[in-house]
Amino acid sequence: MSDTLPTATRVSDPGIRALYRLENRWQAWLDVEVALARAQAELGVISVAAAEAIAGAARLDKMDRARIDEGFARTGHTIVPLVWELGRIVGDPHGGWVHWGATTQNITQTGDLLVLRQAHAVFLHQIGVLHQRIAPAGALALRQPLKPGEPVPEMSLTALDGAAVRIGGARGGRSQLVLFVSPDCAICESLLPAVRSAQGAERAWLDIVLASDGDAERQLQFVKDKGLGKFPYVLSEQLGRSFGVAKLPYAVLIDEAGKLSATGLVNTREHLESLFVAKERGVASIQQFLGQRDAQRAPLGE
Repeated sequence: MSDTLPTATRVSDPGIRALYRLENRWQAWLDVEVALARAQAELGVISVAAAEAIAGAARLDKMDRARIDEGFARTGHTIVPLVWELGRIVGDPHGGWVHWGATTQNITQTGDLLVLRQAHAVFLHQIGVLHQRIAPAGALALRQPLKPGEPVPEMSLTALDGAAVRIGGARGGRSQLVLFVSPDCAICESLLPAVRSAQGAERAWLDIVLASDGDAERQLQFVKDKGLGKFPYVLSEQLGRSFGVAKLPYAVLIDEAGKLSATGLVNTREHLESLFVAKERGVASIQQFLGQRDAQRAPLGE
């Protein structure tokens, strides 16, 4: 688990190195000593006072590291010097009950399994993150009246600030992203930083329009509260119906010729960015991506 390995700079450590440092393993062994003492107290093997004295002392930060290291250097034993130091810290009259009736393997293997359980939780979290980030090109498309490649109906709308906004039609080499949001949509709000980032990163070829419907005053307050004044913000129920919008946040990417390029639900930054990748690959949605992939694999018998 060395930080000097070539892979250390390629992938950030989610906490596994800390779990498997020697000090953390020692503490896990001490935790098992505590569990052993308390179980023995319940069975009447040792006194409750002895068990609680062991529990109160079984912290690595209470121990003399130099004594432990000297004991390991002298004995070469896996755990005995740690047990000696724990007994010394507990002191009379309960120190002699430390590690009572246990073997080295009882303590070390159980402690290492506790560390492994912590590592398992870290890996589960990382797998969840990967599921969010490695989705194929294109967001999840719902049923929609338009198919990719078809011309988008042109609409002339007025933004909340009074500016004229045109949806669809040829735009002189620029594409247009229409993102449907709502003040009541928590996911929409969490997506806004990604939208601002996309506005800057994709400004060379993309114009972004935010769209919604409902009460204008409430929408104006939403624009003010979330700092969305740099985006054209239109209210149009007809616009949403024309793209079959049923759930939010929903994005529609229109290419430079005014044709539907990609569309779908965008719950994360990765979903949003996948629309841009979809345009590059000529894939409109996850469903289309999977369909093309399966068609390619079929002749190979996969």
